[in-house]
Amino acid sequence: MAKMIHSERDQRSSIKRLLKIPRVSNFRDLGGYLTGDGRTVKWGQLYRSGHLADLTPRGMDLLTNLDLSTIVDFRSTYEFQRHPDRVPEGVRLIHLPVMDQANREMSQEIRERIKNNHMEGFAPDQLITKAYRQFPTEFTPAFKTFIHAVLDAKSKPVLWHCTAGKDRTGYAAAILYRILGVDQEIIYRDYLLSNQYVKRLNKKMLTVIFVRGFKAYRMIKPLMGVQLNWLRAAFDTIDGEWGSFESYVSDGLELSPTGVRQLQDDLLE
Repeated sequence: MAKMIHSERDQRSSIKRLLKIPRVSNFRDLGGYLTGDGRTVKWGQLYRSGHLADLTPRGMDLLTNLDLSTIVDFRSTYEFQRHPDRVPEGVRLIHLPVMDQANREMSQEIRERIKNNHMEGFAPDQLITKAYRQFPTEFTPAFKTFIHAVLDAKSKPVLWHCTAGKDRTGYAAAILYRILGVDQEIIYRDYLLSNQYVKRLNKKMLTVIFVRGFKAYRMIKPLMGVQLNWLRAAFDTIDGEWGSFESYVSDGLELSPTGVRQLQDDLLE
């Protein structure tokens, strides 16, 4: 019975959490999840999405109505410069490039492979797993700045994004949820929602790629969603490199116990 109640609550929350912002993919409210101490993540405080470069006037109005204080952009410098965000006036924009050079090199490699129909030796799952393992190691400074930006917002709404809003953005959401005390299995379920919310975008992109041939389609398809083993690899790396998630928070993200309590008090009810 308890599982059924939780399932029904999750289903209602899943419907509520997707915001339809024109030309922005995977735009979600992170509210509604229970924590271990019986509190709930507040609605209307934390948002995640894909990039905002194609935001329409209607989308800008909707974004403005969210009363955001801060937007964090995890895209590489290459992505950031090529497709700059459109943001509401007065909102603080923080650019924290994650996978900067590696992202550009992988994008170029994929384009060249598709153009030349050369797919041998390309292992997308291994590349993405490697990237997730770098999130809590090489890119700890970026995620530290992100966590402190949420703390500094002092209960005012924050949005973060990358390109599709699924990998760099998904990892950021996962570590924040865990700091707030959300159960690990709930974190994994929320992470996997990206596969549901980017289907329409992916269908268009994969249709274009399929014209290049089945090999190109098969190469790119794994990159269009998320896989649970990727996020698990990141959490395994945290345990291996930092000793525990608590040490990662205190020593890597440099968030004190007082900071943790402040985040929880600001974002839970």
